[in-house]
Amino acid sequence: MVFEIGRRVVYRPEDGALWPAGDETSATILTLTMGRVLMCLLEKHGQVVTRNELLDQVWDAHGLRSSSHTLNKYISELRRHFVQLGIAEECIITVPRVGFLFNGDLEIKVVTAEDAEQRGESTVISMPSAEKDRKRNKDDRSSDAGAKHPFRKIPLGYLISVTMAAIVFLAAIVYDLLAPSPVQLKAKETPTYFLFNYESCPVYTLQQNSDSLKEKKIRIFLEAAMKEKIICLNGTSFVYQASESYLYGKKGKVFISRCTFSGTNYLSCLNFYWSGHGSND
Repeated sequence: MVFEIGRRVVYRPEDGALWPAGDETSATILTLTMGRVLMCLLEKHGQVVTRNELLDQVWDAHGLRSSSHTLNKYISELRRHFVQLGIAEECIITVPRVGFLFNGDLEIKVVTAEDAEQRGESTVISMPSAEKDRKRNKDDRSSDAGAKHPFRKIPLGYLISVTMAAIVFLAAIVYDLLAPSPVQLKAKETPTYFLFNYESCPVYTLQQNSDSLKEKKIRIFLEAAMKEKIICLNGTSFVYQASESYLYGKKGKVFISRCTFSGTNYLSCLNFYWSGHGSND
């Protein structure tokens, strides 16, 4: 089984091979962990996968130590692979303070071995499976170092130096976490752009708002909020995005997340999704 992504890239979970459509010989082999991250996103195509879900399913379930920093690194690597393989659109979208979603505007098609045979395509590449597994496990060990025996074969003097540096670094992190505005620190992950105030609640988008589409974006938000009875609550703000195809009256998706804060502390987000055709009005 393989996944055709945006008709330009093919991914095979069995061995982690990722290649441009029609050129399997130039396949890149993803590490096991990176492949698991991608599969979690593909299986919920167009839906938000929370950070906790990814950390639980990709790391904790396999006995690995999880961290948001490592997750961000893998997301960045996957984005880079897709750009290099010819997909200019943003494949993996960050939903601030919530998680990630695989772009619903990109078509995802699952091709079975039978489908591939009928089309005269291969579903395996020449590298022996044992060799591939060794390579992927080796890459994962280098990427996820620290799951087991993190200090093995490290000189004592070097270990002491690194430990002292780590203590200083952790102290700086603790200071930052205890300092004001923790929400602002998290917001740096993805920029948001103010659109308008829905009653007393600010509404932000994930992309900059052009003058030509601003009014239409506001109208779509208000229509969705009225239809689903989404109300402005004290201490909440909204993150909102309508796909470009939906804005131009074609099939697309609309996403609204109402996030609740207490002072400067983030509490939770309630997410709403729609899929259908937009209006040409």
